[in-house]
Amino acid sequence: MELIAMAVIIAAVVIGQFFIYDKYGFKNVTYKISISVPEAYENDEIEIVEEIENAKRLPLVWARSEISCSPYLSFKGQQTEKNGRGVQRGLISGVFVLRGYRKCRRVWKVRCEKRGIMTIDNAALTISDLFGMTKKARMFNFFDSVRVLPKPADMGTGELSGDQFIGSVQVRRFVLPDPFVISGAREYTGREPMNRVHWSQTARMGRLMVYNNEFTTERRVMILLNMQRNAFNTGTLSDFALEQQIKAAAFVLDFCQKISAECVLAINASETLLMTVPVGSEHTIDALRCLAELENSCGERIDDMISGVDFNDITDIMLITSFVSENTGVFLKELTMKGKCCKIFTAGLNEGAENIPRGVELLMISRGGVAEGVTGNE
Repeated sequence: MELIAMAVIIAAVVIGQFFIYDKYGFKNVTYKISISVPEAYENDEIEIVEEIENAKRLPLVWARSEISCSPYLSFKGQQTEKNGRGVQRGLISGVFVLRGYRKCRRVWKVRCEKRGIMTIDNAALTISDLFGMTKKARMFNFFDSVRVLPKPADMGTGELSGDQFIGSVQVRRFVLPDPFVISGAREYTGREPMNRVHWSQTARMGRLMVYNNEFTTERRVMILLNMQRNAFNTGTLSDFALEQQIKAAAFVLDFCQKISAECVLAINASETLLMTVPVGSEHTIDALRCLAELENSCGERIDDMISGVDFNDITDIMLITSFVSENTGVFLKELTMKGKCCKIFTAGLNEGAENIPRGVELLMISRGGVAEGVTGNE
């Protein structure tokens, strides 16, 4: 009789807790997910924070969360899952145990593997009783995201010509001479202020001498990012070539910021982009945001885009492309003859190496950096 009574009591407890968790398991349970930063760079480590709160006396003896996110947010021990369209999604799960009126906070370390808008779309929370007899699940939609900016290509500034790719260049005449560019001394004419007197040269020559200043103008760089695969059609680039070219564009933007040179970003995407990037970190970040959200699509041929761009105020042209057409080569040659500095960045030329004119430097982008520059001979 005692064994029967004990069995009845155990059965009543098991069945009772089954009905209790089935009815009240999700009562007063809140679940949140947040991303620590709105923006990051490629390969940066960010945090995804999970918070679960049990605001009732009944403990949560077993609660499991499953987070579905972009595949390029890399968790430790991450698994992937295919949705109906065959797209790989990131999937990470964790288990919580909470007493009554308790809150638990878990921080996941996540690495951003690729540029773009990385999202947390939803999370599923499953609550079970002590013996696993009932499992109730609820889906939470969050749609939180982090914008991952492209990381500049691993290039040294020595790859760029130090006497050409700088913030200002000397010209024959401009509106006013540059007081910071001194090329020697000349004789005093009576119109110069006394603070321009070159006293050491005055003592040596025996007459008043003043500083001689050159006329300069600011460098203005044009970044031409070509989304066209080859010269015959407007097909899209391979994913590898696209990412490498975007990294090269990010490098030029970063370098222009360091040398205080204004630049213009032009991309023949599905909708042609022509964006002026003034000097300053905020303007550079805005351009990087455009690159982060850039889709692999081509709207017009590179030759057509170049023919519609005004290069009069441009001193440096940085063409980032996977090929060089005959028309592009002729156009670069004309720009070079006008005294403009032209360079080509590529992850590998599909065609047109023979179209690179004399004086145009070719820089090969690779995973480990940039190979030695090659100058066109024709």
